[in-house]
Amino acid sequence: MAKGLTWAFFSALTVFASGVAGCTPTAQQTALDASSPAVAPASLQTSSDAASPAFAPAALQTPSAASARSEDVYRIAVGDTLDVNVFRQPDLSRSVDVDGAGQILLPLVGAMPAAGKTVRDLEGEITRVLRAKYLQSPQVSVSIKDAVGQRVTVEGAIKRPGVVTARGQMTLLRVLAESSGFTETADQTAVTVFRQTDKGRVVLRYDANAIRVGQAPDPVIMGGDTIVVDDSMGKTAWKQFRDVLGVAAGGVGIARAF
Repeated sequence: MAKGLTWAFFSALTVFASGVAGCTPTAQQTALDASSPAVAPASLQTSSDAASPAFAPAALQTPSAASARSEDVYRIAVGDTLDVNVFRQPDLSRSVDVDGAGQILLPLVGAMPAAGKTVRDLEGEITRVLRAKYLQSPQVSVSIKDAVGQRVTVEGAIKRPGVVTARGQMTLLRVLAESSGFTETADQTAVTVFRQTDKGRVVLRYDANAIRVGQAPDPVIMGGDTIVVDDSMGKTAWKQFRDVLGVAAGGVGIARAF
């Protein structure tokens, strides 16, 4: 009788496994790792729209912001550290912090608003002040040394969730790779990017599998973005079933030993 019950138990598990097997990850859905290409082939990219129409509702797309390089569109934020260099003027060149009022303090220039501007905007403002009062042809360059606003948050079904610093032009696949890729239960077709813009919060949705095979462009990720990867219900159920099956098989082995 014990053998009959054992046979019936495993028969039921086999039937359940057959039904859930369709949810098992396919070869194309294997987890993203550091060896994944950081950027889709250039011939497949579109500079005018980083958010593919197939995966992001038209009302939610921000083509001009997503297509530009992050270092050119990044807005300086309170707490950032900037390197300001004036050519052949070492006394005027230094690293400065953006204070709580959104300003920086520079020799000769004094306090100058910086928060909310791009580095190009700030370069122009400093150049204008120096040219008007002190130097004939000042050459000013401003760069981001440490940017609070360039941090990207990665959450959800990711092996190493946390904060990634956006250096230069960061794409979605690159950020995911730096976070060690997807977990076993991740839904790689449901990657959501939350972005704060001048017009409010924008929600962009992407299919990572489509991006990896070149069917969709690899979108630019900007400082301040939050990336959330959903869990797949099917993969989660399959994992739980395998865990239960492993425990059950171990229990039967122990029972046989006695």
